[in-house]
Amino acid sequence: MPKKLINVALVIIGLVFILILKNTFIASIAANHVGVEFNRIDGRVEHIPLTSGWHVIGVGTSVVEFPTFTQTYTWTKSVHEGAPLDESMNFQVASGVVINADLSITYSIDPTKAPTLYQKYKRGYEEITTQIIRNEIRNSLNVYGTEFDPEGLLSGGKIKLAEEVRSKINADLNPFGIMVEQFGFINELRLPSNIQQAINAKIQANQEALKSEAMLRKNLADAANAVAIAKGHASAKIAEAEGDARALAVLGESIKQYGAEAARVKNQTLWIEKWDGKLPTTSAGNNAALMLGVGEKTP
Repeated sequence: MPKKLINVALVIIGLVFILILKNTFIASIAANHVGVEFNRIDGRVEHIPLTSGWHVIGVGTSVVEFPTFTQTYTWTKSVHEGAPLDESMNFQVASGVVINADLSITYSIDPTKAPTLYQKYKRGYEEITTQIIRNEIRNSLNVYGTEFDPEGLLSGGKIKLAEEVRSKINADLNPFGIMVEQFGFINELRLPSNIQQAINAKIQANQEALKSEAMLRKNLADAANAVAIAKGHASAKIAEAEGDARALAVLGESIKQYGAEAARVKNQTLWIEKWDGKLPTTSAGNNAALMLGVGEKTP
């Protein structure tokens, strides 16, 4: 065999050996991930996670990666959100009514507890999300959902329910490194059609009652305003009449007080107009009263 062919064969064999060696004894952990070593022979899980980079591992050992960054997953009825299939979830509330909901969860994995998480469930993070966490959500919804009736959920109770579910998931899964930051309902809750129609009718009736009450309050306010205006006009007329009466009274007093004086002045004026310029020829003394007739002729 030519020497050149031997060299080519050795290079190929070396590359194959390196490739086998790499896949068997060397593990590569991506950035923002940790690796958990799992021995396929005895089932042992190493309790110290592998950080990002290259690591030499033992024979028969597999490495499972877990992301350390926060991630969000949604379960919806629409095939255009999340996975291309119906992943919405049903749960029961008070009176046994079944509600269908779209859900969203945001969580992260504690890197130091990734080996504990794998030891517990023997699954990667995708299966933990779609199986373990999903089942935990469904169970928690059925536990706490019975505290609410359908109308209560629609009127704001779903916020409280979501917080109770988030707290329950954290209480159950925190020891294994799962930390739920947010959980909630997305889109509208889907109720049985008869329940939804009854709730809509009640809401409409309440709205109409509120509208009627508001109209009544407006009418009462308008009536009170009209009464106040009428009272104002009446008070103004009374004040005007009282003013006129007082003016007439003052005028009457003036006439009464000064009428006699005016008559006396008038009589005196007439006497002066008729006097012929002659002084009286008879003296009556200081204490005698003399009565003379104006305009009378003496014999």
